[in-house]
Amino acid sequence: MTALFRIAVAAGFAAAFLSVSPAQAYGRDGHRIVCDLAYRLLTDDARAEIDRLVARDAQFDHFRDVCSWADQVRGTTHRHTAPWHYINQRRDDPHIDPEDCADNGCITEAIDLHAGVFADPAQSDEERLEALKFLAHWLGDIHQPLHVSIEGDRGGNDIPVLWRGERRTNLHRVWDSEILLDHMSEEWPWAPEEDRWQYLADALAAEIPLDGVTVYAPLDPIAWAQQSHDIVRSRDFAYYWASADETIEPGEAYYQRSLRTNRDQLKQGGVRLAGLLNRIVRDAEMADDDEPADATG
Repeated sequence: MTALFRIAVAAGFAAAFLSVSPAQAYGRDGHRIVCDLAYRLLTDDARAEIDRLVARDAQFDHFRDVCSWADQVRGTTHRHTAPWHYINQRRDDPHIDPEDCADNGCITEAIDLHAGVFADPAQSDEERLEALKFLAHWLGDIHQPLHVSIEGDRGGNDIPVLWRGERRTNLHRVWDSEILLDHMSEEWPWAPEEDRWQYLADALAAEIPLDGVTVYAPLDPIAWAQQSHDIVRSRDFAYYWASADETIEPGEAYYQRSLRTNRDQLKQGGVRLAGLLNRIVRDAEMADDDEPADATG
């Protein structure tokens, strides 16, 4: 039994005593886009199963809307999940390993946990729906590079930034929201602000060169986390040597580089989420087909 599973079992008793993660969530638009892209790439069977489960949710009408739910409950009914939104690395350790997970859990273990619950036919629809909502959220978070950051600065929340010479914020928020919000307002200024994410999702979907090929993805959160961590340690990211004592002032070149990375990560998250859900649903159907028919006589 993993440490994360033990915490999940004990959550009802311990939630009040667990601290809330300092890292902020991937922006709502980012999560919507990841799940919208994934939904477009689902097989018919996977889409039918996702729709069936989401139809049981009293709060949401569409899969893309459930994907920020984990942020809504991290400080209320599911406080024990707050540390599951991220994983931190020591500055001298650039390699993500399962042992790097904190005792109270992390995003890589959370992905394993909720993928397992969603795939388990013995679980109730309610349990599988909740697992789906968490899993979809984790696939967004793990592709936001600062959710796989270096310990000591709260995932970049403590790194002050003067963003594009205009707004004082922090590095985590820049990658959660500022890059995407600026891009969408500049690209589609005529669209209502609440609808702009749809135009970005359409643009990103057009850049995914699958040409009708069905995507299946293995469950590999360590590799996904490593990819994000490599990004935060890169020179262009301007994070490794950053300090809470000095404000970063990224210019236009940083914005353009980061926008390309952010768009790529959204696409990668959407494809991987779709591929994982497609594989889980396919494997469940294959297992059903392999079961012997009931004997009659």
